[in-house]
Amino acid sequence: MAIACLAAEADYANDKLARCGYALIDGSALDLAAAVASFDALRAGSQESAGIAPDHPLVAALLSQPAVRELVAEAVGPGARPLRALALDQTGHANRFMAWHQSPGAASDEALSCGLILRWYLDLIGPADGGLRVLPGSHLAGCLSSEEIDKLAAGTPAVELAVSAGTVLALRPLLVQGARRRTTRGHRRVLQVELAAQP
Repeated sequence: MAIACLAAEADYANDKLARCGYALIDGSALDLAAAVASFDALRAGSQESAGIAPDHPLVAALLSQPAVRELVAEAVGPGARPLRALALDQTGHANRFMAWHQSPGAASDEALSCGLILRWYLDLIGPADGGLRVLPGSHLAGCLSSEEIDKLAAGTPAVELAVSAGTVLALRPLLVQGARRRTTRGHRRVLQVELAAQP
């Protein structure tokens, strides 16, 4: 999605997050080239995913951006804190198909009830790149069994989330999501941060 379109949607991001379980916002307020360099440095020699400290400067850079800060304050609360952060990158030609599932964040009652997952995309990701697919509104159904997820997927139109570099995707933890198999090459850098309300 073009950054201009994201800017136009900023005023409705929190409403969309509540209704649909996801929202796309502009996370390009910083120097993306510097963010990519920092990302690559912290992942040097690591595998496809690497855990990083929640207080890492790259996490702080994401959370300091005005549009992100405003969304988090409204969705989680002004005292929202990062629980966990991951640096994800896939550089191979193809990746595994990801079936429909719920991603409960840090898997705690705290994270499920009021948490938020942020995915900061540092590369362009289109449909052929194995981008995320979601079932809008599925987070409102609560924790679902595999059978319930399959039934929901059969009757709910999926949304393909193609994103520009710099886009931030906000997700409610119980939103049903999946991904097609990737058919392209190149980096697919994503910084994922899980947030919860301050106790």
